[in-house]
Amino acid sequence: MIIGCWNIRGLNDPIKHSELRRLIHQERIALFGLVETQVKDKNKDNVSQLLLRSWSFLYNYDFYCRGRIWVCWNADTVKVDVFGMSDQAIHVSVTILATNISFNTSIIYGDNNASLREALWSDTVSRSDGWESTPWILMGDFNAIRNQSDRLGGSTTWAGTMDILDTCIQEESR
Repeated sequence: MIIGCWNIRGLNDPIKHSELRRLIHQERIALFGLVETQVKDKNKDNVSQLLLRSWSFLYNYDFYCRGRIWVCWNADTVKVDVFGMSDQAIHVSVTILATNISFNTSIIYGDNNASLREALWSDTVSRSDGWESTPWILMGDFNAIRNQSDRLGGSTTWAGTMDILDTCIQEESR
């Protein structure tokens, strides 16, 4: 089973709809995270039906008015249960129907503001305490880097936030 995530930087363009549908069908993806959708709440049902008519969708509009994160899945292939949601993450349990194998997945879209991302790190670390025995996939756009080599060009002001992401990863690994 294949899963994926894409910082789509706006999902209102029909060309992006076509690209996403092609990617999902070509790669036989069963679960997909979309971040930075920029789709208004009132348009989410129309856009999701245009994208993948027979799929199920989960959004975080209750936490952020522009729905920064979408999770979509093929309900014929996987079962998805929500564990938690915030403005920066959607946490789900995924069960592959054909094998009954389960894993946890967090679709992340970290805030651009480093101080606001601290809530994401805290939430992520606290969830890791209860999920030691289950595989856990974190994917998305963390808007943070672990090492300076992870960044090409642009601002050098990331150095102060690198330790926070690395600390979060180290605490999750314990």
